[in-house]
Amino acid sequence: MAPANNRCGSWFAGLILAGMLGPVAIADGLPSLDIDILTDVRLTSVAGEQTWFDGWQGKLRFGGDWSGDRQTKLWLSNVSIVAKSEITWDLHAFVHAKYDPEQDKPLDLAEAFLKYKPAPTSNLRYEFKAGLYFPHISRENTGLAWTSPYTITPSAINSWIGEEVRVLGAEAKATLKMERSSLALTGGVFGFNDPAGTLLAFRGWALGDYVVGAFSQLSLPSLNSIGAGSSFLPKQPEWVNPVREIDNRVGFYGALDWQYAGKVKAGAFYYDNRGDPEVLRHKQYAWDTRFWNFYVEVDGPAGIELVSQYLRGRTEMGFLKYGGTLRSVDVNYASGFVLASRKFDDFRVSVRRDWFDVDDNSFLVEDNNEEVGSAWTAAVSYDFGRKDKIIAEILRVRSERPARVDQWDDPFQAQTLLQLSYRHRF
Repeated sequence: MAPANNRCGSWFAGLILAGMLGPVAIADGLPSLDIDILTDVRLTSVAGEQTWFDGWQGKLRFGGDWSGDRQTKLWLSNVSIVAKSEITWDLHAFVHAKYDPEQDKPLDLAEAFLKYKPAPTSNLRYEFKAGLYFPHISRENTGLAWTSPYTITPSAINSWIGEEVRVLGAEAKATLKMERSSLALTGGVFGFNDPAGTLLAFRGWALGDYVVGAFSQLSLPSLNSIGAGSSFLPKQPEWVNPVREIDNRVGFYGALDWQYAGKVKAGAFYYDNRGDPEVLRHKQYAWDTRFWNFYVEVDGPAGIELVSQYLRGRTEMGFLKYGGTLRSVDVNYASGFVLASRKFDDFRVSVRRDWFDVDDNSFLVEDNNEEVGSAWTAAVSYDFGRKDKIIAEILRVRSERPARVDQWDDPFQAQTLLQLSYRHRF
């Protein structure tokens, strides 16, 4: 029998697809259906630490071979199918499915939701959404299939959002339009994101454009604190399924967004999955994960776009020990970036600076999850026609993570990744 969350997710996706595809066959005009297919052919070259996808603690989607020598390969890194439907003038449906070679289930569902946005009758506008979706946190991943128009690889913040933060929930948004500005308030409730935080604790931050499917698992590194040889009981397996309901508790989030004259945007977002860190089901813990995310965007002089985000939070897992003062895992985490980008006709040039850290609050001797690191990313993209884009990127990341000694690695690692991406939209 399929796990409960798989049955629920499959049922929900099927319901949305039926609502999108069924009426189209019997009516003209509305409902309408638009389907886009985005392919990404990638040339990558990198040496050094092995990638975390192979059970190591590398900071990149790709890594060197077992001896740290350079690996260069040409491959199909992603195929996304995005379906959008206008069921009525006010009701819209969205489904994003994807193929990805790193997934344990190569074909999986990324998002599937309904959105109700009635025509405004005053300066106060409303919209509602329900389904499986990314909370609106990322200020980079605004392109088709949750891609970035600036770089191939998003920041550490938004790389993690793509990996672990996905909700099955509902949200409401109210926007007040004023003469030259607007103010929006968003609130949502959700489930199916209880394991969020696992990667940040056991792997740390990473930079990659991987978006986990709703039913897929992600590898964790082979550490002394997890897996078959773990000293903590019950054991955390060497994998995580981020889109899972574990403790049957409802989480929530809220956001406040402000913009002025289309030139300045700023906002704050708070997330709390209200996980019960002592509950273990489906071989997964419910992590108690919460964070604040702040952003500022400015259309600066000479056509330069400036984007900055800062995310800070805490996550805990396991039973209270030593008189109820320490949990098995308790870490604070933070990351920020500043990105500058400018368009030159069909070209775009972007540069980004990232920094990130994890502070461990418990059991440092047995399970040191501390980390500090930074990265530089530079990218040049070229749009030729409406459906084709080439992006060249160089990414340099440096980090220090004591837990690397569990895998006989130097705690300090530095890597440079070269990438060339050709994206085609069918």
